[in-house]
Parts: sequence; C-alpha cells; structure tokens
Amino acid sequence: MKDESKLSFWKKLKYSVFDFEKYQNLAIEKIGKTIWYLCALMIIFAIVVAGINTFKFAKIVEEVRTYIENNIDDIKLQNNELAIKMKNGETITKIENSNLGFTTTIATDIQNEEEKSKVIKEFESSGNGVLILKDSINIKNEIMSKPYSYEYKNIHDLYSISYMDKNQILDALSINKLGNFLAAFFLIMFIYMFVIYLSSALIDVLLLSIFGYFVSKITRINAKFRALYNMAVYSLTLPIILNILYFIINSFTGFTIRYFDVMYTTVATIYIATAILIIRSDLIKKQIELTKIIEEQDKVREELKRREEEKKEKQEEEKRKEEQKKKEKKEEDEGEVNQEPEGNNV
Repeated sequence: MKDESKLSFWKKLKYSVFDFEKYQNLAIEKIGKTIWYLCALMIIFAIVVAGINTFKFAKIVEEVRTYIENNIDDIKLQNNELAIKMKNGETITKIENSNLGFTTTIATDIQNEEEKSKVIKEFESSGNGVLILKDSINIKNEIMSKPYSYEYKNIHDLYSISYMDKNQILDALSINKLGNFLAAFFLIMFIYMFVIYLSSALIDVLLLSIFGYFVSKITRINAKFRALYNMAVYSLTLPIILNILYFIINSFTGFTIRYFDVMYTTVATIYIATAILIIRSDLIKKQIELTKIIEEQDKVREELKRREEEKKEKQEEEKRKEEQKKKEKKEEDEGEVNQEPEGNNV
C-alpha cells in the first residue's frame, strides 16, 4: 500500500473528489495533517473571496470618484465629520451599480436620529453596499453577517488627517494613491474570511463526523472517531470547491442558486456516506476472501491428514505383512528341524 502520509495537498484533493476508495487510506492520517489540509482549502477560499472583494471595492472607488466629479458640488471632512453637498440638493442619494450588484448610499445631511436609524436598518437588510454617513462609512456584502463600520476619527488617528476637501478627496481616491489601502483592505478581508469560514467548516466537520458515526453503526462498521473526523474533512473538499466557483460566478454575473447551502451540506453527507459504504464493501470482500482462504487451508489440512493416515495405514500394513512373513518363515524352519531325526533312524 502506498504511504498516504507523503501525498501532496493536490493529490489529496484529487482523491477526495474523485476516488472514494482512497478514503479508507486518508482516514488513518494524523489529525494534525488533516486539519492542515482543511486550513489550506480555507486559505485558497479566503484568497479568492478577499481578492474579488478587493477588486470590486477598487471598481466602486473608481465609480465613486467619477460620481463625485460629476454630481457633487462640495465635500468637506472636518472635525471627524463628513459633509457632502449634492448638486441636485438631495439629502439621501442612492447610487445603483447593477454590474457589481452594489448600492452606494450617501446620507451625510441627516440630522434626525430616527431617520438615521431607519437608513442604517435598511442598509443592514440589503445586499452588497456602502453607506456614507456624517461620522462613518459602512461597508456590507452578502458574506458578512454585519456591516463593517469605519469611523472618520480613525482616519485622523491613523493618518493625522483633520481636514479634506473635494479636490483632496478626489486625489486620495485615485487608484495610484490607493495601493496601500487596497493591500490593507485585502489583508483584513483575507483574515476575516479565513477565520469565519474555518470556524464554520470545523463545525460542519464535527456534524458530519457525528453523521458518519451513525452511518457506521447502521452498517456495522467499528470505525474510530478520528477516522470519521478525517473522512468528514475530505468529504467537504468538493462542496468548498463548488462554493469558490459559485462565489466567483455570483460576484461577476449576479447568478444565484436557490438553496445552495442545502446542496453544500447534501454533497458532503453523500460523500462521507458513500465512503463508509465503500469501506464496508471492501471489508466484506476481504472477509469473503479470508473465508475462502481459511476454507482452502482447511481442505489442505484435511488432505494432508488423510494422506498421513493413508501413509500410516500403509506402513502398518507393510509391517503386518513383514511380521506375517517372519512368522511363516519361523514356522517353516521349526518344521524342518522336527523332521530331521526320522531320516537318521533309517
């Protein structure tokens, strides 16, 4: 058997998706190596998600810059507060982007707290979007459970910026000047996605392990929990790959699949159940082969025993014949001795 502990990440990924028979070999891995495999999958996933979100954010910044040039009279960031004066005089302005599925809402002139709360609540229930308020900028997308809020006072604390006008903001929003910010945005998004999705995946693995335990009991396989845990991790490989592809397609086309989360879980449960059933089938085959070997060994033993008994009987028969011959010869010799004196009397 090939040493599975020396398999590369990509080889394990291939086996996890296409070769159920390898699951019984992957199941005996050390937990540490299996966790590292899951972490590697999550790193790939987090890089894809963070990369796409950073790209979309850069596109949004570019569109915001263009919008500011064409639709805004004046912007001032002063005393940690942002004031935006629209050319059309609107208090709340929404900028829809159908290509990216993103909505930018500008609401810096809201003075009423009730109206502000209403705008924030509406923003939180929406999909991808940016909400620009007087004291903060809020970012949200479908993969975030809550919006990420960035207060302007943090800009002052980090960059010592106490005042900015329209021209300075346009200059700051140029792609050439946003390199470091986009790198930081990517890093923050990557860490956030990695932690969130790894935690979620570990919970899924635990639930799949419990499911696998019941399947193994039903199929009468005495499987250790470590083996079930390992198989649960590898059974998530295809769902995670599908999730990555779905995220890419959804991000650039807006295409959605209803109940994708259900499909994600279903694929994993099918994989681990199939792997356990194949292991059971292999065990039955090995048991049948072992039974045949034992039967053949019994036949060989019986044949050897029969031959040994025949040999023993033959030896005893030859021994009896030899003793019979000796007895007959002895009787003949005694008969000749008894006849000899009669010849002397003549």
